[in-house]
Amino acid sequence: MFRFCLLFPVFFTVSIKLFSQNIITEAEAVNNALKNSPNLSAATFSVLQQKQLLKSSFNLPNPEIFIESPTGNFYTPSITQSVEFPSVYGKQKQLQKQQVQLAEKEKQLTENEVKYQVKQLYLDLQYQAALNGQLYIKDTVYEKIALSASRQFEAGQIDYLQKLFAETEYAEIHNQYLQQQLIIGNLQQQLQYLTATTETFITEPLNTNPVNNYFVLTDSLSFALNPSVQILQQQNNIAKKNVELQKAKSLPGLAFGYFNQGEKSTPVYNRFRFGFTLPLWYGQYKSIISGAKTAVQINNLKTAALQQQFYLQLKQAENEAAMFARTYQYYQSTGIKKADEIIAVSNRFFQSGAYDYITYLRNINTAYIIQQKYLEANKNYQQALLTIKFLTATL
Repeated sequence: MFRFCLLFPVFFTVSIKLFSQNIITEAEAVNNALKNSPNLSAATFSVLQQKQLLKSSFNLPNPEIFIESPTGNFYTPSITQSVEFPSVYGKQKQLQKQQVQLAEKEKQLTENEVKYQVKQLYLDLQYQAALNGQLYIKDTVYEKIALSASRQFEAGQIDYLQKLFAETEYAEIHNQYLQQQLIIGNLQQQLQYLTATTETFITEPLNTNPVNNYFVLTDSLSFALNPSVQILQQQNNIAKKNVELQKAKSLPGLAFGYFNQGEKSTPVYNRFRFGFTLPLWYGQYKSIISGAKTAVQINNLKTAALQQQFYLQLKQAENEAAMFARTYQYYQSTGIKKADEIIAVSNRFFQSGAYDYITYLRNINTAYIIQQKYLEANKNYQQALLTIKFLTATL
């Protein structure tokens, strides 16, 4: 039988020639995406808008100006200006400052979401590139095996079934390899779009030793920095300030003005008038205050519900991180060695004639599946870590 010897380098050390493509780091991709994000730009303008509205906190009603004849003998101008109780304007400014802080929290949320989206896409591209390296090896090896099987069949050394099996296995792997090119191309285009990069680039290699980065966060304060939680807490602060504002609005207001109700000879100091507004219909103020207090209770419950939701998501992510870390460590310490041993033994048996093509291909395919599971465990573990960082706003 034809003696066939193949080299099986470790799949993640294979480098495919990608011409003059540049390598972009994860940090560079994130920074470029933040600069290019329309949502983040809109959030920045929202903060600016709320700061601009600070000047509207002291919003006096327009003065009333009349030309009238109080005595019936001549016309005289009058002007009246009413104002809220002085504390109202201070409360309005405090409320608007809270609105500024809310806009800043919303900007942080947008930034956190952009970072998560880009890092998730970057990790997926790293994984697909590593998987592509494995498929490149399989495609090259299976092509050589298929060609060798075809020659041996023509020479009468193997039967048709072995030839057909070898060619079928190669066709299957080659199709996967071509599909992988499309997947990588699509992910690269998405990352290029988010980062506003026109040049073709590749990512850094997938981290092959991420387990040392594993950490556990178990208490309910772990996600206190999450922007979504902080937004609800800030909305609660706004609701509390609104209660204070509505209470201040229920107090009497002031009014003053100039009005000559007498003859033209009336002294100037007798032409001024002063007064106050009387909150006679207190029921309407009471309803508004009650509604504002209810808003506080609603926000408290929404905050508690969101914290509960995040706690469950965090525990799930932690469990997945621990599970995939264990799985990855198994493949790293044992699985990959077993895969290499399967390949080495299969090579010896195939070269000695103890294995036919069908048995040989089945054995080495088992080894490649182990290598692929090794990659998947790595990727899934890092994805779980990414989720934890997203929930705790530590991206």
